[in-house]
Amino acid sequence: MRTLKTSDIFSFARVIKASGIREELVSYLQKIAKEENTDRERIGINTILMIAEALSEKKAEKAIYEALAPVFEMSAEDVENLPPAELIALLKQMAEENDLVNFMGSVFGTLGKN
Repeated sequence: MRTLKTSDIFSFARVIKASGIREELVSYLQKIAKEENTDRERIGINTILMIAEALSEKKAEKAIYEALAPVFEMSAEDVENLPPAELIALLKQMAEENDLVNFMGSVFGTLGKN
């Protein structure tokens, strides 16, 4: 697995835009920002799972596979076919190796106020 980089910000921004859950995520991140003892790994995983859940409801799950594929260093099809436990393990690893809270802040910054 590689670490997140600038181009990933735009990939994840497209995922959030496709999911239509920007406001829900902003509300969630504002709420946890007020908590004193935040578990950054939990926050990152919860954020990604919220997006994945919204994408499945919106019939746009392909966007999440395409965003995760380069990070996981595999094809979008391989991400789609991962066993659930392996996907969760990779998401945890991504959360541990990257500051997902700040990363997601950058993602929201690219979406602007619209």
